[in-house]
Amino acid sequence: MNNKFIINNTLRFVFLIGLQLLLLNELPFGRVYIMIYPLFILLLPVFTPRIAVLLLAFFTGIIVDVFSNGGGLHTASLLLIGYLRTFILDTFQPKSGWDKLDEPTLSQQGINWYFFYILILFSIHHLVYFFLELFSISNFVTTFFKTIFSLISSLSLVWLISLFFARKTKL
Repeated sequence: MNNKFIINNTLRFVFLIGLQLLLLNELPFGRVYIMIYPLFILLLPVFTPRIAVLLLAFFTGIIVDVFSNGGGLHTASLLLIGYLRTFILDTFQPKSGWDKLDEPTLSQQGINWYFFYILILFSIHHLVYFFLELFSISNFVTTFFKTIFSLISSLSLVWLISLFFARKTKL
């Protein structure tokens, strides 16, 4: 690990958690809940050890839970995508394989790859979060639509943030 890795990911963590806790949790969006903090875990370098990813996911989830009264929902859903991240990265790795310093970002992997990677893991995160929140199947349709609208809103903001911070993008 070099200093650039630590500084970039620390700044990314502070930015995403700050935006989530100070702005997105405070704005009234009705039944839509925009969550962008999972992006921190998804953008960690490809070869980050799984235990480090899980510890960072746990730490991040706890911080969001404490400041938004999540009761462990953020931690549980973030831990799951932290665990599944390696399987998704292995499934969608480039034909040439991963380089040691690769990051699953829009700049390095291209628009199509990045879109599906973010879509899959954010969908899992949101489904787990909202169904654990309900912890019942009685209001399945309402919870499903709440999940879909929140997912679309979250992905739209994540996409804007990714485009804003993207360097030269592959097509």
